[in-house]
Amino acid sequence: QRQMAFHIIKALMGRKHVVIESPTGTGKSAAILCSVLAWQRHHYKTEKAKQNNCDHEDPTKEEGKKSQKVKIIYCSRTHSQVAQMVASLKSTPYRPRMAILGSRERLCIHK
Repeated sequence: QRQMAFHIIKALMGRKHVVIESPTGTGKSAAILCSVLAWQRHHYKTEKAKQNNCDHEDPTKEEGKKSQKVKIIYCSRTHSQVAQMVASLKSTPYRPRMAILGSRERLCIHK
């Protein structure tokens, strides 16, 4: 998992792609999601610090311009896989805002 996290963050920092292959049950999903969430947090703080430095250097710059958070979209084939990921995310320090989208079959009460 540490090796996965290293390669994921390295790819994100370099704006590159990364391919990860690992057997079932090795914690790929949790490692990937935690790595991306850690990078997102770091990226947001870095962008905010850059913005604050620029505001101090150039007082004529537009005020109120906020740095946007990078959105993470997690997709899964089944609803149970999403539920499993949400449950495993609860054992981490991350508490991202999330919306779970499901199919009509899951959402419709009238058949």
